[in-house]
Amino acid sequence: MGGLVLTQVSERDSAAEEALSAHDEAWLDDVLLAMTRAAKQAHLRAYQTGTGVVYRRNGRFGVYAPDPEMYEDLIPPPFVEQPES
Repeated sequence: MGGLVLTQVSERDSAAEEALSAHDEAWLDDVLLAMTRAAKQAHLRAYQTGTGVVYRRNGRFGVYAPDPEMYEDLIPPPFVEQPES
């Protein structure tokens, strides 16, 4: 059986590997941002509905109160009328 045997890594292979690594890091950053957004929205919904945030840790479920620091930036500031000049 014939096969391809690589004996050394070329510069081209190294560049491709670095590009893939940078792509993986960008993808991971996007995933972490999406998870953070989802957590913030879960805390906001729990606050709005008067329920708790459900979590699962070590195979057990639990509920805790929503953390205001998680959703403060999702709530628009109150509308304040500006006096006419």
